[in-house]
Amino acid sequence: MKKLWIILIISMLVLTGCWDQRQFKNVKLALSIGLDEGENGALNETVSIPTVRGGGEGNIEERIEILSSDARTVLDARNQIDRMISHSFNPSKMEVLLVGEELAHKDIYPLLDNFYRNPNSNLNTHLAIAEGTAREVIEFKNTGEIRISEYLKGILEGAEAASRTTGENLQMICAELVEEGEDFTLPIIARDDEEDTLKFNGLGLMDGKRYTGEKISAEQAPLLMLMTGRKGRTAQLTKKVNEGQEEPILDYITVEVMKFKNDLKINPGKNEVKVDLTLDLDVRVMEYPHDHLVSDKMIKDLNKKLTEILTAEAEEIISITQEANSDVFSIGRRIHAYHPKEWESLDPKKMYQDIQFNPEVNVKIQQHGIVN
Repeated sequence: MKKLWIILIISMLVLTGCWDQRQFKNVKLALSIGLDEGENGALNETVSIPTVRGGGEGNIEERIEILSSDARTVLDARNQIDRMISHSFNPSKMEVLLVGEELAHKDIYPLLDNFYRNPNSNLNTHLAIAEGTAREVIEFKNTGEIRISEYLKGILEGAEAASRTTGENLQMICAELVEEGEDFTLPIIARDDEEDTLKFNGLGLMDGKRYTGEKISAEQAPLLMLMTGRKGRTAQLTKKVNEGQEEPILDYITVEVMKFKNDLKINPGKNEVKVDLTLDLDVRVMEYPHDHLVSDKMIKDLNKKLTEILTAEAEEIISITQEANSDVFSIGRRIHAYHPKEWESLDPKKMYQDIQFNPEVNVKIQQHGIVN
């Protein structure tokens, strides 16, 4: 018994307690932040801050504050907003960071610098480009959710699950921002005033630390993800495989990718680089209103049509990335790592645009559904 008391006393002496705790009741949490180009080179920051009232046995009421400020830097804008609110401004639980389209054409690293330096930053934050201005997106009201941050986060996580975006966050993008010979994409969020909604509107192609203004459409995004070796929970492709049917719906087929294998073979020369990109897809038919898939010949014909259609689409996607000079396949990094002599003879800024790509997509229907 005496030994037990000694152990308990010693344990109490070494306990540190909560000396570094931060009470949520003393801070205002910014869950979504938007950054835009302001007037005369200034930076405009818009934030959404939830305020919870009530508790105990009473009803809990949440109110969302939308605040905006023009400043010289991100931290300066944060300090200005801090003067507008009760308690202290705190972005440590931020879920979504939006960069306006115009501002994204500039070097985006200075916008992120403070988040990387601050140990309390949430580096799991989603980063996206707002088509138009980030302020318009943050101020959007008809979300179906109380918080705009939940709506935006849901859109981005849904796009990741459907293989439309990489799902990269602030931490994962940091390395790509500084890595030579490698570029990345950012999801684009657009405000649709006619439908009164927000939507995922494709992938913005980055050239180094700047948005090129070129994008891969939302319909083409799943194929690009598969070409780069990424797949979410699902990957569905809807393509036109027939012409002149009685009803337009009969022209289309929707398939879901069951398995995929991408192979990238790089053949660097002294002054040119050739790349063979092969993508093999095993798919199941999810929808084919035209007819039941009962014959081997029909399935072989569909395999051939899908192979031709997706190969042509792969060529188009590669052409868009080369026009934007966005090395989303990390060709430069691979050459730098495995072919250093050839890398020295290439111009890193122009190398990607001069690559001779040879893409090939092979489709094989493995399942055609339960309809006989």
